[in-house]
Amino acid sequence: MAEALKHMVDRQVVEDIATRIARVDSRFDTGGFVSDLMAMLPELELKPRIEAIARRIAAGLPDYPAALEAMVAVARAEPPIAGFAAWPLCTFVEIFGVDDPAVSLPAMEHLTKRASCEFAIRPFLRAHWDVAYAQLVEFTANDDEAVRRLPSEGTRPRLPWGTQVPRLIADPVPGLALVARLRNDPSETVRRSVANHLNDVAKDHPDLVVATVRDWVAAEPPVERRMLAHALRTLVKAGNSGALEVLGFTTAASLDIHGFSVAPDVVTMGDHITLEMKVRSTAAADQHLVVDFVIHHVNASGGTSPKVFKWKTLTIAPGETVALQKRRMIQQASTRQYRAGTHLVELQVAGTVVAETSFEVQV
Repeated sequence: MAEALKHMVDRQVVEDIATRIARVDSRFDTGGFVSDLMAMLPELELKPRIEAIARRIAAGLPDYPAALEAMVAVARAEPPIAGFAAWPLCTFVEIFGVDDPAVSLPAMEHLTKRASCEFAIRPFLRAHWDVAYAQLVEFTANDDEAVRRLPSEGTRPRLPWGTQVPRLIADPVPGLALVARLRNDPSETVRRSVANHLNDVAKDHPDLVVATVRDWVAAEPPVERRMLAHALRTLVKAGNSGALEVLGFTTAASLDIHGFSVAPDVVTMGDHITLEMKVRSTAAADQHLVVDFVIHHVNASGGTSPKVFKWKTLTIAPGETVALQKRRMIQQASTRQYRAGTHLVELQVAGTVVAETSFEVQV
């Protein structure tokens, strides 16, 4: 994805930034800015392109407080700066503003409305925890949803592409205190960030996340179920009984499984496999089931690594029999590769493996 996106940071973006900065600070050399960057960008990937723009802004406006005022003025100007043109404004503060938290942190209120400061806040959390955290607490009550989203997204323990903040991985409670303020936010964008934050925490502290969402469900008003399902997605795939219980799913299924199979049994890239099975309830009451399947991919060392895929959620009545079918293409992906060999497929119901089959990949 980054390979494709990097081409969006092009001459048009650079010229847009230069023109906007020159409008708020006439000292800015737009011609030199554009020519210097267009000589550099073709050799750079996405994030290095953004960083190169931020560094060239700093070279053109070497007085940081004055430069920061210009960045805020650009962010507040109409028509709004957006997309890849806005991202370097945040990166400018991320790189050059850490020694000036008193002015840099309040400026993020304006910058994050144009491009999220989720990366920019993290060096401040590392270097100035108390003041940065206090600013994020204040942001949770902001009128703008983009500003409210920053406390959640900026403190995600496993934020993709973000600088690690080790204390948030070791002790996620401060981050959870922030997202607790946002759990019923009117903005779906903010609530989705809260869910992603919880999902990050669950990778290291699953019991804490389950306990947290149990409290949220019991509180008034209760949290949105869709947000909880997104927050607990990794734990549900892992078969965590606490997560299944919070979402109202059966955690100890009573079933007879028949005919779990995969066809064809030999495939090449681009082929589809079809999984089939029948399940009959042997319980005395309705069961609310999560049905997943797990493919154990052959890795480079000859071993295997499992990947859980969603199949279906269903409610099955006592004595009822349900037939299920799932089709999936076998193709290479950026996150995994198929290699020649036998691929075990497991059927996982209510977090427990209940049947298995396999297919052969030829490449």
